[in-house]
Amino acid sequence: MEGKVYFDPRFKRLLWYLIGTTKGGVTRARILEMLNFRPSNTNQIASELRLDYKTVVHHLEILSKNGLVITDNRDEYGATFFLTPLMEKNYSAFQEILSKISVSR
Repeated sequence: MEGKVYFDPRFKRLLWYLIGTTKGGVTRARILEMLNFRPSNTNQIASELRLDYKTVVHHLEILSKNGLVITDNRDEYGATFFLTPLMEKNYSAFQEILSKISVSR
């Protein structure tokens, strides 16, 4: 198995659902890409991606409930969000999905 990357098919289906088939998929993809580059708080994400703060809160909740992002201090103002280890491990599957959906981000 050396040199091969294994993706959990259940996780890949979850990514397809959250990114490729739902109305907010493009926004969630943009958030994941940003967090991969730099862990950030909700306000930073909203500012950088030019999104409404409450919209970002909504998408972070969905991503968090599905095990894609995590924060240690959710109840504090300025809580920093990170990709989960599972999302980091399967980031190339996420990139593969992005390459297959033709949506301008």
